[in-house]
Amino acid sequence: MVCTGLFGAGMLFPNYAHAEVAEVQQSSVATGTVVDESGEPVINARVAVVGTKTVVLTDNKGRFKISNVRQGASIQVSYIGHKSQTVKWEGTPLQIQLEESSSNLNEAVVTAMGIVRKEKSLTYATQQIKSDDLMKVQDPNVANSLEGKISGITITPSAGGAGGASQIVLRGSKSILGGSSPLIVVDGVPMTNETRGKISDEKNLTEGNSAEGSDPLSMINPDDIESMNVLKGANAAALYGSRAANGVIMITTKKGKEGKLSVNYTGNVTFDTPLMLPEIQQVYGAALTSAAGSSVPGASWLIGEANGWGDKIVNTPTTGVYASANPAQGIAAQEVHMRNYGNNDLKDFFRTGWTTNNSLSFSGGTEKIQSYVSFANAHSNGMIENNNYNRNTFAFRQTYKLWDRLKLDATLNYTQTKTKNRMGGGTVGNPMYHLYMTPNNVDMGYYRDNYSIADGKWLSGKRGYYEYDNTINAYNWVLKQVPLEGLMQNWAYMAPRQNNPYWLMNQNQSVNREDRVNGSFTGTVDIITGLSFQ
Repeated sequence: MVCTGLFGAGMLFPNYAHAEVAEVQQSSVATGTVVDESGEPVINARVAVVGTKTVVLTDNKGRFKISNVRQGASIQVSYIGHKSQTVKWEGTPLQIQLEESSSNLNEAVVTAMGIVRKEKSLTYATQQIKSDDLMKVQDPNVANSLEGKISGITITPSAGGAGGASQIVLRGSKSILGGSSPLIVVDGVPMTNETRGKISDEKNLTEGNSAEGSDPLSMINPDDIESMNVLKGANAAALYGSRAANGVIMITTKKGKEGKLSVNYTGNVTFDTPLMLPEIQQVYGAALTSAAGSSVPGASWLIGEANGWGDKIVNTPTTGVYASANPAQGIAAQEVHMRNYGNNDLKDFFRTGWTTNNSLSFSGGTEKIQSYVSFANAHSNGMIENNNYNRNTFAFRQTYKLWDRLKLDATLNYTQTKTKNRMGGGTVGNPMYHLYMTPNNVDMGYYRDNYSIADGKWLSGKRGYYEYDNTINAYNWVLKQVPLEGLMQNWAYMAPRQNNPYWLMNQNQSVNREDRVNGSFTGTVDIITGLSFQ
């Protein structure tokens, strides 16, 4: 009986000990969740037990689980772009919230293949810009937002006003005749960033008013960008070959995040005024010659060429000044409106421009599927009258995770732009040229308010054609001018190659519309840890 009892007690004791050990082992499993400042789970955050080699990563819901942890042990959590945090585990589940840290943004960058690497481990020059830096002072053209944020980069904004393309040069020009623009890569897809409407004709460059168009980079909504990584060296851009000889700007766009639906709105307004204007002398004006003996009735003086090589402006007569007649064009002599004081006509020509940017985005999803949708509008009124730009952008991105090893990523972007009266270069057709060249004693204020004549009359240029002659029953080659009438320019110089800048600005207008659609579909298979096929 005793032996049996002792035996029975012996059988009970190991069971009691086993239960106690199991309870101790169960309590040594540390669990917790890591979230960011907005409460969203942090995926792949590094969780380590201080003083040991135990390290785990958080899952898609920001959760972690570490076995064999003694109570009172310190657990350190770190993640790219956030401050590391160390907490003490007391046997209960942990809830850890990480704060963003600007000092750690450059610890890791996106390489050419889209793989995240520590910057100090790379053998080439690279620099990353986060979305917050792009949104501080937003510009419709995201390229202009890089100015002053990337070392070795030169941004030349368009001189054509709102909606123009900007030139990007990394580490100086690489070619005398060719382009020096870097390759643009959006979510791993190379994109040619050529400027539409480049000036290739010498006559258009010197005499016309040719204006450049936009470029693809200027049509991306800045609020859709998660980060931009600039690859400067040849080694960094080797994956893209000769196309990347001038460097690469890699753009990573935003994607949906797991969790409940979040709605984000971004809006800002900026104003533009000319920083510097050319100094135009206001002492001497157009040369005037006596009209004594002239065939122009009522004229006391005749105005000379469009330059400032005449008498002092204060001596300019304001009445009896006429432009010479131009019978070849059917133009009679007309009175020229003069002034006897100087004025800064350049300053009066420009207005205060303004730009608004509004963006609305929706993000959300489950562990397996995430969605991101955004709509944005950018509208700009340029510093020159009648110049404006409007852009509507729609973006959609859908990500899937199937069977834990297959990931699918689909993107679609549609952009619609309308640019009115974009300024260009050249001379005869460029209002800025005539604004600079017009003598300061010509009353620009009058010609601003009266740049046209409603019932003008003039002759066309000589046009040659064959005309049938009944007397000889044959065709004769004739040169004739045709009388024309209607809306005509009003200007102090009624001669070829001379134009009123306000006439050009108001009557010689243009509208450019552009629609652009681009998208991508990416599939990634994780074959083994550290090896994937895309």
